[in-house]
Amino acid sequence: MSRIYALTALVLSFMVLGCAEEVKDDPRFHIDPDQVQHARNVGYAMADAAEVDLVEGMASDRNEYRVGLRNLIEFYREHGNANKLAWAQKEYGMLVQYRYLMPGEMVSAELRATDAIEEADAIYKEAVDVYKDAGGMLIVVDEQKLRISLSKFNEVIETYPSSDKIDDAAYKAGRIYEHFKDYQIAAVYYQRAFQWDADTPYPTRYRAAYVLDQKLHMRTEALPLYRLSVKKEKRYENYVEYGKMRIRSMTRLEKTKPAEETAE
Repeated sequence: MSRIYALTALVLSFMVLGCAEEVKDDPRFHIDPDQVQHARNVGYAMADAAEVDLVEGMASDRNEYRVGLRNLIEFYREHGNANKLAWAQKEYGMLVQYRYLMPGEMVSAELRATDAIEEADAIYKEAVDVYKDAGGMLIVVDEQKLRISLSKFNEVIETYPSSDKIDDAAYKAGRIYEHFKDYQIAAVYYQRAFQWDADTPYPTRYRAAYVLDQKLHMRTEALPLYRLSVKKEKRYENYVEYGKMRIRSMTRLEKTKPAEETAE
């Protein structure tokens, strides 16, 4: 029996060594330094400068519009014009404001999660407590509490951008955005987490790659992130194995593309 155990252990050790050598020597797992630089400094699926400028300009115009309507309401109220007052109040009440860019999309990739800030820590703890109370990422969750938690994670990022909790907040916010199927925003937040802290303990590169790959079908962008995950996030064995599988699959597909597609 001991011989069987010894033989089994030997086979397993060869399998493990074989996998390690495969990752080490297989060119499909090599990371292009330019792609590393891009992932670290720019990222994928991020809002570009033109979108940020347009949204900021619109927000400024929208604020002026709201101020104008409030002034009009006050004018009609003071002058006793009930009919026009009702119009202005109705128009003001009909205003729907979407937040087209989240804090993680608007702030810089160059932030660094370095400072211990007591106020930020307190808000982050509140966010985590509400997140857990909502059920986290279990099947049954309280979505209203998830939204409250999300607003607090974003508050940490927006109000305390040098806090050492911004990478933690970005990752957990990304999980919530992913739950609500806001996949592009989720991908951005996952990337922000490792941009702000290269040693973040979360599987941020994997989750960004997975969302880009499986939800947004941005497989070219997902590939370098899977490679980074395999290299940087070894503690998450299941994710690493899945990442390896996707790398093999996507690179195999690339090799079998028709000539006219690869030429494009």
